[in-house]
Parts: sequence; structure tokens; C-alpha cells
Amino acid sequence: MSAGVLKRIGPALAAFVLVALGVLVLTNDNKTSADASDGGMRATVVAVASIPVGTSSDQLSPNVEVRMLPINARAQGAVESIAELPGGVIGVDLVPGQQVLSSNIVDDVRNSLGKGRVAVSARLDPAQWTGPVAATGNRVNVYAIGGSNAELIATDVIVLQSPDPSTLAPQQETVVTLGVTDAQVSRVIGAVSGAGVWLVTA
Repeated sequence: MSAGVLKRIGPALAAFVLVALGVLVLTNDNKTSADASDGGMRATVVAVASIPVGTSSDQLSPNVEVRMLPINARAQGAVESIAELPGGVIGVDLVPGQQVLSSNIVDDVRNSLGKGRVAVSARLDPAQWTGPVAATGNRVNVYAIGGSNAELIATDVIVLQSPDPSTLAPQQETVVTLGVTDAQVSRVIGAVSGAGVWLVTA
């Protein structure tokens, strides 16, 4: 290329180069912004089955899994690993696909009840609560025992706390704590104080 031609097209060529560089920088800046807004991925504990109120945190493993989610899709307080789950019980019902938050787990079983429920404790022998049927976190129906009859007095009652039946001797009485609604509490307490109650899977 001759010096004359280069002199004539030089300014235009320089302008083109500057524009091209500007577009490249702008594209890279936009990509960086997009990457920042996406935030990458982070491990998140997610429920893979329905988990009822009152379920102990050490019983969650079969019902949760760790998934990689975009940071901007994670709920505040989401737990990153199963080992990170705090001790306690689930304070709200969880559904499949729901992220497990540290705030979902409370220290005291009575704190897991929520508005409209209260805790009632009953001393029962194994025949009245049938062991695994009333495992912590399960929901049961409560029957009042009266002679040879049994009357249904409360439904969808949450078992807040019960012992491991394998640790009990035959006919050994034990305390089972139930979460009942305000409307059910007087009848359940009356039955517990009287002839007793019988728990059946809801």
C-alpha cells in the first residue's frame, strides 16, 4: 500500500478500530454483568417428599436431597448441606421441591405447632399408641376409650414427641405428646384424664 493511500484511509481505519474495540469492551462488560446477576450455582437442600410439622431434623435425610441452584433462585436462609441442618423439629409442613430453610427448624416441639394448636401429653401403654404408628411427625386420629367402645374425638393430630418403641418393655407406659387444635383440646384432655385414649394412623 502506498504512503498516499495509507494517508487517505488512515483516519477512517483508526476510527473503525476504535469502534470495534469499544464494541468488544461493551460486550465483555455486559457478559460480566450477566454473570454477576446470575451469581453462579450453590448447593441447596430441597425436600423430595412431603415433610409434616413435628418431624425431627435427624429424620429428614431420606426426604431431602442436595441440588445445585442459581444463587438468585435460592431463598434467604436456605441450608446448603444435610450436615448443616440444625437440631430440632420441622415447624412448617414442607412439600416436594421446597427449599429447606434454617428457620423451618425450631428447638422445641411445642414451637412447631403454629397458631391454633396446643400440646397435650398422654401417658399410654404400647397397645394404645401402637409404637411406629405414632412415630414423631406422623398424624393420627384420637379415640376416647369407654368400656368396650371407642369414640373418635380428634382427627389429623400431630405426634410431636414419642419414644422409640424398641427401647420399651412390654406394656411399659410412656408419655406421647400430641399437637391438637383448639377445638379438640378439651375433649382430648378429658379423655386422657379419664379412661384414656387410643391412637390410630390418620
